[in-house]
Amino acid sequence: MSPRNTVTLWIDQLKAGDAQAAQRLWETYFQRMVELARRKLEGAKKGAADEEDVALSAFKSFCLGARDGKFSQLLDASNLWPLLVAITANKSVDLIKHENRKKRGGG
Repeated sequence: MSPRNTVTLWIDQLKAGDAQAAQRLWETYFQRMVELARRKLEGAKKGAADEEDVALSAFKSFCLGARDGKFSQLLDASNLWPLLVAITANKSVDLIKHENRKKRGGG
């Protein structure tokens, strides 16, 4: 089975609630998500959370959303990385906003 077909199989299994599929997807994509979050957070005020926290949160949101059927366009491996990028980028922006709030000493 090709890597693309394998990822598609894991996506289907994840949608069915398979924790092993989530683990396999984690092992395949988590480091890429961390690197993406690192780039998005570059130059941002450092707080208690970091790029790994963003990637963790993004992956959790992805898994819960996939299980709950929230990603109707997630059909195969070709849709997965763009979705993970979008979730990770949004989580990065949320963290930056959170860290820059006035009550936290921001502007």
